[in-house]
Amino acid sequence: MSDYQLFLFIVIASTIGFIVSMILWFGQSISNLGSKLLAGILLCLVITALGNTLAFTGFYIQYPDYFKVFNMLTFCIGPLTYLYIRTVLNQSYRLFKKDILLFIPAFSYQIHRLSYDLLPYQEKVNIVKKALVNRMEFVNESEGLFPPGWVAIYRVTVLLVSILAAFYLLINWHKKIYTKGHQIERNKQIYKFLWVAITLLFSGTIIVFIFTFIQVFSGHFIARLIVFSVALEILLICAYLFAQPKILYGMIGWIQLSEPLRSIENTTTNGKEEEGESEEEVTYVSYHNGKNILTSIENHFLQNHPFTTIGYCLSDLSKEINVPVYLVSAVINQEFDKNFNEFINDARFEYLNVMRQNDPNFDKYSIEYIGTALGFGSRTSFITAVKKRTGLLPKEYLSSI
Repeated sequence: MSDYQLFLFIVIASTIGFIVSMILWFGQSISNLGSKLLAGILLCLVITALGNTLAFTGFYIQYPDYFKVFNMLTFCIGPLTYLYIRTVLNQSYRLFKKDILLFIPAFSYQIHRLSYDLLPYQEKVNIVKKALVNRMEFVNESEGLFPPGWVAIYRVTVLLVSILAAFYLLINWHKKIYTKGHQIERNKQIYKFLWVAITLLFSGTIIVFIFTFIQVFSGHFIARLIVFSVALEILLICAYLFAQPKILYGMIGWIQLSEPLRSIENTTTNGKEEEGESEEEVTYVSYHNGKNILTSIENHFLQNHPFTTIGYCLSDLSKEINVPVYLVSAVINQEFDKNFNEFINDARFEYLNVMRQNDPNFDKYSIEYIGTALGFGSRTSFITAVKKRTGLLPKEYLSSI
């Protein structure tokens, strides 16, 4: 593969990865801590691939201040991967304060490149030109404080240790995911995706690990293969997410309990493992907290019917019951296996049955009026919701209830 073909392949892969990461970060229906961490992993991979690819152009000669500035993110891929796996398995909505310690290697890299950052402009240009002519200088990263070759080995070691720790988590959680009587198909799909993602990253890490040692100790320049493997990882992860988009909503049920529950709505047991744990030690929605939030939502819906407001959104519900958005979203997903829009539409269709039974003038109302009364913004959105839910036209559905 020529430099131009490699450049084109990486640009395409990076563009796809960037778009997917933005959807993961800003998409309201999948906005949770896990999706944001996965977005962070993809962004780090994208910037790493593009940053290395710019070495094939004259960009760094023109802008030497940006030379290898992206390398800090390569130290974040491993910690973010570990945190992503842990967050999804634990159904966490926040991280521990001590998790910042996982990013010490990234900060130490910034200390390493301080000596380069403080150089005059022309000296930076000379270093960049030398690195681009002699690619082993590029790989050894001798422009910083650490000895030549050490940064490359340090980077791969951090990534390898993080991924092995993530493997350990996955192995430990196998029993809970596949416990007889508590198996949930969506959770098994997510668990399989975590294995696929970590295996891809592990395979890429092994390739990078081998190639790094070959480059550092033998002098053979094969960084192009490393960049190619990073771009390939981006494409494979994105392809899996497109094939199985619902895995992004997170685990359902309450699997973090010592005895996992599919639903807490009608249960009277409690999570004994929470005893003795302070609020700072719990990063997931506890049994008691989840139960209270669920009760608040149900009572609010029963008494006030807020879902009949056009444009009603998650933040509105959050303000009305005085519970943070991320907790409301987590409870709805874990308990009902639905995003907020699906959950609200369920409530609207239940209310439609109430209207049908209690309003003597119901049969006189137009489709548009009924849709507006239920909270749908237009006649079209109501028709679409009915078709999606029942496969029938509104008139056919209304005559059947």
